[in-house]
Amino acid sequence: MNSLSTPPVESDDRPTPLDAPEQSLRDLMGLLALPALWSGRDGEAIVGLMTEAVESVVPLHVCYIDVPLLRSKPAFVRLRLAGQDLTEAQAQTLGWADTIRQWYAFPIGTRVVLSETPAGPMRMVRLSLGFDSGQGSVWFGATAADFPSVNQVALLRAATSLAATGIVSARAAYEREEAHQAKDEFLAMLGHELRNPLAPISTSLALIRRDRGNVPEKYHDIIERQVAHLSRLVEDLLDVSRITRGKIVLQREAICVGPIVMRAVEAVSPLIEQRQQRLSIDIADESALLYADLTRMTQAISNLLNNAAKYTQPGGAIHIAARVVRRDLMLSVVDNGAGIAPDLMPKLFSIFEQGRVTIDRSDGGLGIGLALVRNLVELHDGQVLAHSDGPGLGATFTINVPLATPEQIALSLAAPVHHPVSAADGAGVRVLLVDDNADGLAAMEAFLSEMGFVVATAADAVQALDLAEHFDPAVAVLDIGLPGMNGFELAAALRSQARHADLRLFALTGYSQAEDLRRSSSAGFERHFVKPVALFDLVDALNSDVLALRQTSA
Repeated sequence: MNSLSTPPVESDDRPTPLDAPEQSLRDLMGLLALPALWSGRDGEAIVGLMTEAVESVVPLHVCYIDVPLLRSKPAFVRLRLAGQDLTEAQAQTLGWADTIRQWYAFPIGTRVVLSETPAGPMRMVRLSLGFDSGQGSVWFGATAADFPSVNQVALLRAATSLAATGIVSARAAYEREEAHQAKDEFLAMLGHELRNPLAPISTSLALIRRDRGNVPEKYHDIIERQVAHLSRLVEDLLDVSRITRGKIVLQREAICVGPIVMRAVEAVSPLIEQRQQRLSIDIADESALLYADLTRMTQAISNLLNNAAKYTQPGGAIHIAARVVRRDLMLSVVDNGAGIAPDLMPKLFSIFEQGRVTIDRSDGGLGIGLALVRNLVELHDGQVLAHSDGPGLGATFTINVPLATPEQIALSLAAPVHHPVSAADGAGVRVLLVDDNADGLAAMEAFLSEMGFVVATAADAVQALDLAEHFDPAVAVLDIGLPGMNGFELAAALRSQARHADLRLFALTGYSQAEDLRRSSSAGFERHFVKPVALFDLVDALNSDVLALRQTSA
């Protein structure tokens, strides 16, 4: 309302079409269609739509709503007078506050109560917007002597009942979203905490192997396999959360099938060799092109191979084959292992589902590998199928994905995806490492120093700022979760100094959610490395300027 004076209530003695059964039926059918509008809307929007719909078929003068839409937030309160919303200040000024307080004593139901209001006498009814008074109420009022008629009662009941159901659904959707967010935050924290100790372990193992001339040693191999296994479990757990929440973005390009398969085989080879299994490969057309994310498609295939290796007995056989069928690539992984029970088949690709495992869970995992495969393949517009003749009779998993179209090939050529190049000699590049994990810091410093970089280290932001003054680094690798001043704040402080305006910044963190990547990019970080860092990827990134210079000179 534009005016702060209460508008006069005009009597409406004209015959209402609601007295006609046909019109009432049409109005009721219109209200029953309201739930089609509820989808994707919050409780406030649902209440607003309900109110406007009621006012279009029932001549109301006042409508007051008080409903707790969410358990964790204050109730939603709205006063409408002659079809217009009044603010709390307007309602107070016009004298409605005292009147409304009296309405809370009205019984819930269709019993009419006469109420003196600033707009004159009103016939009021109070209906529930839930299953009891504590779940919200709506008060309807009019000056007509016959309000509410039988037909009007039916319409008001139908509208409020539908709105109550919509509010419950909207609340459940909101709580599911909150639960998902809490789960994602917990998984991100879990990943961070698990990656922190993994990073120095992984780096130290690489240094030990280098010190001993890269000679294979039994116990070092065991530790490396278990560290890799734990890293994979952490990454799989986080990947499932990202994919199911739609937080993953593919970097697609036209790629030959052969390199994808060989990368997947390379990733799983240590497990296959450990179990002394026979792996045979048959790629009918290695040059067939897929429009795919190289990393993610490799992950899908390697997960199938890993699954086959885990559930095939030592000395067993695994066969991977790929061939083009019309406009699709058909890739199959076949094993002669444990097979799949018929009762497990329908839920095989569901998260956290596994077949029977031994008491020591020697073949077990988190039960999310196949769920990841399905999600990754579907992101590539494909499907994955499973077949087994039963327990002990092996299994076949088949991926079908479309080949790249001419348009996708042209798009890929126009904007090729960058892949890391081979690591070059550090060539004296000055690197500032900042991390409050002392073990991780020492291990990374030793590795980068051996690779030819000049490295300085700091355990906190204050020390890093002091060190940067005389060290003059070309690149700063900053842990985001620093105590006191975090990595984002440290980056801003470094860049604010004229001498460090062109400093290259790399983020180092245990967090890998899409929001974390976006935030580090916005803060000016060139790269975002997740612990435990793939050391040669870090070396490639540190060397990128050196490599570019060498290629230009050549």
